Amino acid sequence: MQFLFPTFLWALALLAIPVIIHLFYFRRFRKVYFTNVRFLREVKEDTSARSKLRNLLVLLARVLALAFLILAFVQPFIPQDSEVKAGRKAVSIFVDNSFSMSALSEDVPLLDKAKQRAREIVQAYGVEDRFQ
Repeated sequence: MQFLFPTFLWALALLAIPVIIHLFYFRRFRKVYFTNVRFLREVKEDTSARSKLRNLLVLLARVLALAFLILAFVQPFIPQDSEVKAGRKAVSIFVDNSFSMSALSEDVPLLDKAKQRAREIVQAYGVEDRFQ
């Protein structure tokens, strides 16, 4: 795999930003005044595991979104061989046969021109190729 714009790969260092924000954001302590501490401990134990899992999933989603955005700018591709490989190919040719193709262009229906162009395309391929 190669990249069209590999200079954008430096932006992968930006993936550390959501992690740093995540680590520092949840270290803040909040004071909550409550008369009966027993009820507060029960609520905290119930929601602590869910809260940690939810926060980790949010962090993962943010990091993945940023990584995919960076990869979109890098534009990865798989290089093709310069040689055309001989062999059977499956080729699909679609010809529009709707009512609009009955219009005339240079005194010839567009459908006839499309059929002729499809024949030209077929002639450009080899005898082993399959057409749909």
